[in-house]
Amino acid sequence: MYLAALILTITGWAFQLYETLVKKTRNISIFLPLAYGIGTVLFGINSLSGGDILGTALDWLTTLMALIVFIVLITRKKAA
Repeated sequence: MYLAALILTITGWAFQLYETLVKKTRNISIFLPLAYGIGTVLFGINSLSGGDILGTALDWLTTLMALIVFIVLITRKKAA
């Protein structure tokens, strides 16, 4: 599960790198918070199964922050 979470997180950052370097924009790619959020959920499940409650709480807190960014991006795209 840890490896899947790591791959999702790296994939999200790869999309952001493409957005920044190739497209030359300063926009946040919609795939970054989506992939990062799913990855942090998997990190949280992995921490929970290992008995690390504090790590689980921190992972799910970052999931919540990624979800907020994702919602802001979705609503901003519709308004534009």
